[in-house]
Amino acid sequence: METLRPINADLLVRYFSGDCTSAEIRQIEDWRSESAENKQYLEDFKQVWDADYQSMLSGDLLSRDWNAIRERINFPGKKREIGIFTAFSRIAAAVIVMLAVSSAVYVYWNVPGFGRWSAFQTGEQIDSLRLPDNSIVYLNNYSSLKYLKNFEDGKRTVSLDGEGFFEVTHDTGNPFLVKSPEGVDVEVLGTAFHLQTGEGLDKMELNVTEGSVAIQYRRHTKKVLAGNSAVVQNRELMVAPIKDDNFLAWKTGELKFSQCPLDKIAKILKNHYKEINDVKINTQSDVLVTTSFRNQNIKEVLDELAIHFDKKFILNGGVLIISE
Repeated sequence: METLRPINADLLVRYFSGDCTSAEIRQIEDWRSESAENKQYLEDFKQVWDADYQSMLSGDLLSRDWNAIRERINFPGKKREIGIFTAFSRIAAAVIVMLAVSSAVYVYWNVPGFGRWSAFQTGEQIDSLRLPDNSIVYLNNYSSLKYLKNFEDGKRTVSLDGEGFFEVTHDTGNPFLVKSPEGVDVEVLGTAFHLQTGEGLDKMELNVTEGSVAIQYRRHTKKVLAGNSAVVQNRELMVAPIKDDNFLAWKTGELKFSQCPLDKIAKILKNHYKEINDVKINTQSDVLVTTSFRNQNIKEVLDELAIHFDKKFILNGGVLIISE
């Protein structure tokens, strides 16, 4: 039977902070692959870390909740002043995970009298939820949203891992904040926007459909107006007009192409259809296509595009091959 082999908590803290050396990263990856228990342990640790607990609660609430956790699992240590909880909370979370093999995540979500957190997660299907402030969030498949129940302590803060579309209720005195695993934060007062996170900085994307959004990365903030998008390139925030209107195709079920070249259409198809894992274009074409599809399966779409471009569109083992 596979068992959990302990690993240094400080090493994991530095791992999720991005401060590990390449040798330490290999050490952690090797440790994770040793057993299913090790893998689950690392996933639980990441959930605690991603909650970004100390930034979502006031000092008083943070103090009370950490005391509740410590008493629940008999956490040892001296009493500390509230003022140092911001620095202490992440290290404390790491130690708790080490001492409570049953998982600190269970504590966060299930300890009676403590459960301040709610999580909403999708599987193969797209779904939506209404938040305590009446804002609506639509989540693409395999995405998750974490937030404080009832937006406690007056904070409208959520954490998104995946892809979502937000319709945020306007509240001038209480900004709505979305955190991402990449360390990119999005803040609004009330507007509508699309956000994709969780797959690395090079794939993080913000698209604003109404109002304006403030996006922050590495202490740099930029304002993004409706009709514009934001990405991170070379660790810099870049804002430009939206180039592809199909960023919400997963929600609307509609793909639209206006004077689109072959390579751009192939890229959009790969992003939209889960049947396509890779694309190989073994031909060239100067044809620009204008067409649209609504909730059509991949075969119908490829058959029509084959006619438009006068090319072969063959899907084989998850690879879309386009040829003469």
